[in-house]
Amino acid sequence: MRDLDPVTEHAVRRFASLLHDRYEPLDVIVYGSRARGTHRPDSDADVAVILGGDPQRFVATKLDMSDIAYDILLETGVNISPLPIWLNEWARPEDYSNPQLLENIAREGVRL
Repeated sequence: MRDLDPVTEHAVRRFASLLHDRYEPLDVIVYGSRARGTHRPDSDADVAVILGGDPQRFVATKLDMSDIAYDILLETGVNISPLPIWLNEWARPEDYSNPQLLENIAREGVRL
């Protein structure tokens, strides 16, 4: 497993701790350029948030998570781009609207 750079890891851990107050995520996974170590200083941090239960209110959940991410941006300078994924979608990527994305997250992601 790859390690995240310290700035990204700190920001995402802080984000995850704030998420726990509202969502109790089952898993938090960094993917994309920050997981690969190919990011630039201004790259966002793509973060998959695995949630229990059945999919519900994707847009409202993503917007709420983005509000939390904005607080982290102000605090750390890291722009987190959250992606809520419900457990049954994670378990059956072929049923997800973009199965390749979930396969990519599973392959390259760095779990916290």
